[in-house]
Amino acid sequence: MGNFETRRYRKRFVVSLVVLFIIGAACHMVYRAVLFKDSYVFVTVEESSSMALVTWPLVSGDTGGIFIDATQKTLILPQRKNLLGVSLGVYYSASSQGVGLTDRLLFSRTGKAQLKLEEPLSLRLPNLSGELIEAVDNSSRVLAGNLQVTKTLPDGSLHMRYGDREFWLRPGETWTEVLALTPGGKKRIEPETWEAEIDACLCNGYPVTRIVIANRGLWPKSGVKVGIDR
Repeated sequence: MGNFETRRYRKRFVVSLVVLFIIGAACHMVYRAVLFKDSYVFVTVEESSSMALVTWPLVSGDTGGIFIDATQKTLILPQRKNLLGVSLGVYYSASSQGVGLTDRLLFSRTGKAQLKLEEPLSLRLPNLSGELIEAVDNSSRVLAGNLQVTKTLPDGSLHMRYGDREFWLRPGETWTEVLALTPGGKKRIEPETWEAEIDACLCNGYPVTRIVIANRGLWPKSGVKVGIDR
């Protein structure tokens, strides 16, 4: 009988903990929904690689249907998004030699997000014969790892993790990293020597990738619209 009572007590205790956790999570979500009722923090992540494009498109075109007006703090999307409770928006774009490879937009209600930058990109383009060929050489994209937004504060500050580096970005701040793939492996190029070292890498045929992360600050949710109107 004692064992039965013990098991029943433990079961009630576990159920109570689960209920408290659910209530706490719900309260936290409601709190964030109130804080970010009319606005969200917008961050852009731009990846630019020197040698990831292996063939040029025969015609120019857009990689997606997302239009950003940073001056007006406006996003124009191909379809409507439910922004209730959203506190964070992350726009990622990748290009090589001025040609867009891909772009995507993430919205988060938790203030956290992850971009799997190391996942292969694919862009199939027609050659002169009309045959579709892969235009992206993913081995020439030099990246430190995946990118995470681990915390979003009400004032618009973001805590981020890229590879083995962690940093804060306040509204209006930008973080940049340049990596080159040399015979000795991946090499981080310091800002003081960017121009000279990047030129040397390009002359030697070493792939170079630049990541630029910009905290655009708080943007109004009323500025997220549907339909291309340029």
